[in-house]
Amino acid sequence: MSGQDVFFRDVKQFYNINGNIFKRRGAWFALLCRDNAYGRTELQLVTLRGGSTRAKDGSKLIDIAPTFEGRKLPFVVKTEPDQITLLTRKGNVRMTFASPTMIIAEGDRGMGLCMDKTMEQHEVVKPRKDGAWEAAFRWTCSVIFKGVEGSSFDFEGAWDWNKLSSSEIKGVTRPADDGKFTLIMEEFTHAGVVRDGYPSYDRARADMRADWESFFAGMPKFIEPYEKARAEAEYTLWSYLIDPTGTVTHNMIVMIGTEIASQWQMCQNAVALQEHMDIAMDLLLSPLDRVSPLGQFSDLYNDATAVTQFVKPPMHGWAIKQIMKHHDLLKEAGREKTETLYKAVGRWGSWFMDHRDEDGDGLPSFEHGDETGFDDCTLFIDHMQMTTPDLSAYLVLLFEAEGDLASLLGKPAEEVKVWYDKSKALLDRMIAEMWDGEHFVGIVPYTREKLFSGSFIHYLPIILGDRLPAHIVDKIAHDLTVEGEFLTPYGIATERLDSDYLNVTGMSISRGNIVPPGMIYICTGLFESRRKDAGRLIAERYCTALMQQGIPFLINPIAGNTAGYHGGSWPACAYTIICRLLSEDAAQA
Repeated sequence: MSGQDVFFRDVKQFYNINGNIFKRRGAWFALLCRDNAYGRTELQLVTLRGGSTRAKDGSKLIDIAPTFEGRKLPFVVKTEPDQITLLTRKGNVRMTFASPTMIIAEGDRGMGLCMDKTMEQHEVVKPRKDGAWEAAFRWTCSVIFKGVEGSSFDFEGAWDWNKLSSSEIKGVTRPADDGKFTLIMEEFTHAGVVRDGYPSYDRARADMRADWESFFAGMPKFIEPYEKARAEAEYTLWSYLIDPTGTVTHNMIVMIGTEIASQWQMCQNAVALQEHMDIAMDLLLSPLDRVSPLGQFSDLYNDATAVTQFVKPPMHGWAIKQIMKHHDLLKEAGREKTETLYKAVGRWGSWFMDHRDEDGDGLPSFEHGDETGFDDCTLFIDHMQMTTPDLSAYLVLLFEAEGDLASLLGKPAEEVKVWYDKSKALLDRMIAEMWDGEHFVGIVPYTREKLFSGSFIHYLPIILGDRLPAHIVDKIAHDLTVEGEFLTPYGIATERLDSDYLNVTGMSISRGNIVPPGMIYICTGLFESRRKDAGRLIAERYCTALMQQGIPFLINPIAGNTAGYHGGSWPACAYTIICRLLSEDAAQA
């Protein structure tokens, strides 16, 4: 360790794992790192399965710590694409994924692992054949632990009949004759199975690297300086993907850490991953796993739970339009999937017009601030239900995209025209009713009261680009580029900086903090408008901030630092989409 910082503060990281996960594409279990600093680092084996909402420890399966000759040690986690290394002063422990369901760990001479958990009622660890152990985590999964290559693994913890569980458990590795250990951790949705053989650590690591490199090779390069953070962003997207399982019949992608997925978020990720059309189409079609008989897409969902009483914005039209700029869906996705997408998205858009326009003014409404996706949006301070301009804008794109799909699929001209007419009629109505000459306003259903707040939601109709009249585009672009109002050195604040409601704490989504979806919509819209200059200014500031801060979910608009909810697929998605815009724009210059 000569010349190296003994606290590992100078370790080069492939990505920021502090508050983040390490996993392989497709996996439903992962390693979660908290407070990645010497003497503070915590590491947990966690699950992404929805049953964890019923478990007392939530997503945590078990705590993990490196040991030397049986003693726990302080450590720092170093990240690489194909492994993480637990760095200690005595030696190191390495972990990789052999497959989406199998983690393999190995350690230097004298090093080991210790695992601790207080099991809840009905949870147990039990010995299996060939020296293996099975941990049955009641609500989520089973994990087989097995020492290989001459090493072993044992759980300590007595069966407690009164608690019907193994209660306090402690798992420890035991070295082979050479003083080293290799440990298998394999996840099962049902009872675990001990295999006759397992891959070596080196083979597993090579397989994980090959999978990642194949994915990364299919993504486009960015202009400098943004190319330097591309691998980190796209690795996050790759690793946050989860395979079909149980009630989930499509690939999905997790939002943040161990959080659930949302249909509008996966639309954005589909645009980011459009070069991998099989994945992109699965993300667009995944809401069909939780669709209502009336065509309503659910808000949040996974393999076990769903939030179905509320919705999130209908972003499929925007996503389809973005993808079709670069790809022929019929050739790359096939007729069957394209037809399924056409039918499902059409029903989804019609659901808003049929069931969210109860006052009959032809403009649909959101029924909670959460439904905008910007949960604590200040437009909703006095009214829970609001007709917001962004919703109509999204549906204008959805109906237009349906016309595009109908034409692509060879539908009758009359059917194609119906969709385009619906789009144009809603656009005209939205401008006539919601543009007050200076801004887009919100409307209170039934009373028709018009409201203007400090929220950036009034400017999100810029997602329509030059479908809006030139004077509206110019006014929105002007307002968004006034320094110190919405525009900051780091992007667009979700609330005016001079607002009395500004709150940039880590838990606030839209009272000032800069958030990925808003930045995506503003930038893509401005780039498709006469004010690409404004889009370029905002995009460069935001992507630079993401790059400098390790691609965080929330950015403090005043300080420019990470504002909680670190990492996840959403900011990586925003970085990928917006840097693609900047790179394509530079190539055309």
